Amino acid sequence: MNTASSGDKARRNTRTRAKIRRALTELIVEKGFDALTVSDLTRRAGVNRGTFYLHFVDKFDALEQLEDELISNLREALVHPDAAREAQNACDMFPYPLLLQALTIVAADFDFVAAISGKGGDPEFHSRLKSVISGLLDQGLELTHSQVKCDRFPYEYARELTISHVMSIINLWLERGGVETPEEVARMIVAAKDVRPIDLVG
Repeated sequence: MNTASSGDKARRNTRTRAKIRRALTELIVEKGFDALTVSDLTRRAGVNRGTFYLHFVDKFDALEQLEDELISNLREALVHPDAAREAQNACDMFPYPLLLQALTIVAADFDFVAAISGKGGDPEFHSRLKSVISGLLDQGLELTHSQVKCDRFPYEYARELTISHVMSIINLWLERGGVETPEEVARMIVAAKDVRPIDLVG
């Protein structure tokens, strides 16, 4: 097979996966992942079942593969050897440039992310996203030679509190339909570390 033919096939495969991804997103919102079928997906995507099965084993494999691609892209954006150069200062556990890069990835694929993280999506997605944020925290701790500690809480609780402010902001952003820009969300996450709950009331 010549290079031109290989390129055409790759583009067709990319377009097909994009159609299935879009169909999966729409159907999760409309009827929930549990209720949708491969027939639903192929009809909505405008592809035949044979074409679908060239890419995926079943609807579960489709969700897993497409979700894996997203998680892999987020991990690459947030957790990598060059992260030290991205940090704004030595005590920045969640550097703004890294957060912005990851949130921009989410914004570019917002409908899919909102669908799989929503009520009818994948119950495991929250845990997978939390694992990525946890990796970012571990990276920051290693780079700054720091550790999670708090005299008033055991280690596990202090770590959970550290991660939860990031997750809470991201989850609300998704629930609200991405009203704020990635820049605004990244700034909120960075600023949240200096805000006490009591500062928000009164």
